[in-house]
Amino acid sequence: MRRFKAKALAVAEDPDLNTYVVILTEQSDGSGMRLEIQKSLLSNEQDRQLGLDTYCLCTEEGSTYYGGIVSWTLAHDSLEVELDAKAADALGVEGGFVVDFAPENRPALKDGLDRVLG
Repeated sequence: MRRFKAKALAVAEDPDLNTYVVILTEQSDGSGMRLEIQKSLLSNEQDRQLGLDTYCLCTEEGSTYYGGIVSWTLAHDSLEVELDAKAADALGVEGGFVVDFAPENRPALKDGLDRVLG
């Protein structure tokens, strides 16, 4: 598992980019390790045919993978995301992510994850 402590959290909807996003970053300025989970606000038939009508995962290296989460667990001050083998390989991580965060960020993170991952 790739583990890091997130000093920054962003949960936002951007209609101009047709996306809802949850971003956890290692550094307050957005640098360092990053786990970004995005989902389109609206998908079309082409998205559905290509399997892109789901969430996608992105890292600081620019790696992106659609789907791939086996399970996720949100504790008081950490998020564990277990990935299937294809997603882990595509994102260059072993097994998934464990992200520690400030407990005061839990409500916003929970709301964001519920919206993106259902």
